[in-house]
Order: sequence, then C-alpha cells, then structure tokens
Amino acid sequence: MVSKSILAALTASFAISAIATPTSLSANTASLLRRGAEGEPFPCDDPDGTAARKQALGAAGAQQVDIAIAMLENGCHFTASYGIGNYKTRDSAEIGVYRNNWGMLRTYCDHFKGAGPDDWSNLGQQAHNDVTIATQCQVQLWNTLGADQFFSLQRGGSGNPGAGRAYGDYVWKYNDFCAAHMTDGWAIYYNVPSM
Repeated sequence: MVSKSILAALTASFAISAIATPTSLSANTASLLRRGAEGEPFPCDDPDGTAARKQALGAAGAQQVDIAIAMLENGCHFTASYGIGNYKTRDSAEIGVYRNNWGMLRTYCDHFKGAGPDDWSNLGQQAHNDVTIATQCQVQLWNTLGADQFFSLQRGGSGNPGAGRAYGDYVWKYNDFCAAHMTDGWAIYYNVPSM
C-alpha cells in the first residue's frame, strides 16, 4: 500500500513536470535539459547555426584549441552573447567569444597594445563584437603565452597557476572532442568550476 506522503510527493512531482515543459522554460534551461550527461556529445538546439559559427571562427583563423575554448565558455552559442565585461570591469572584464580578460588583451594582443585598464569598455567592444578581431587576439595570446601561462592568466588573472591548471584540464577535454567536431552542430559539456 502506498502511503499518503509518497502519493502526495508523486502528485506534486507530476504537477511540476506538467507545468515545466520546454515551451515554458527559457531556451537556455530547455537546452540544458536536452543536453546529455556530462562528457557526452549532444546535438545543439540550432545545429546549422552552431556549425556556421564554428566555421566562422575557423575562417577567422581559430585553431582547434580556440574552438574548444569558445565551446567551454559559451556552449553551443559560440557568440559573445553576454554583456561586455560580464559584470567585471577594467583588466578583469571578460571580452569576446573566448572571454579573454582585458588585461591579457591589452598586454599581449597587438590590436590593443598601449590601451589602459579603463579602455576595457570602449576599445573592448571591438573584440566583443567582431569575431575576427577576437580570434586574431586569441590566436596571438595562445601563441605568445603558451598553454600553461595562457591558462593561468585566463583563469587566475594575475597568473594563478592552480586555477590555470584546473581550467586547462577542462580545455583539453573540450579540445579532444573538437578534433572530430570542428565544423558541425555538436557540442559537449563539462561542469567547469568557477575560478
């Protein structure tokens, strides 16, 4: 015999399921529900759009690891769909599809050398809104810094090696996936801890 409390819990659960259909959820939440288990490839909601955005990054010069970083940072979207800075300012501000911090961009990307910490909003818009500039800077950062220093500055800001190693471990997982998925509408998800 089923107890009244179990029956009430089941009834409430079914009621919530009936209310929370994908049509009543935000697109991002619905996408998360369709995404498979962590580390399992899944088709994006808009596979043609995802494929086109991956291809646009490649046409701008993105290497496999750059596609991996963009996927880690943005999922299927491959766009800088967040507000410039992502609630951060000055050298900590996140800029563009790769979410590089302004301090890295103004120090190591030729396009922004000589800019100051307060230029993050006005000059940063260039990389935030132009995938070609963002990709040129990303490739230059990667090639200039190398993996370890890039990971450290990307997550630690001032060069926190511990945060960089943890972030790098996830980038390499995404990179392995991207070896076979550079231009298609598929993605993978790992729960990367905030740094």
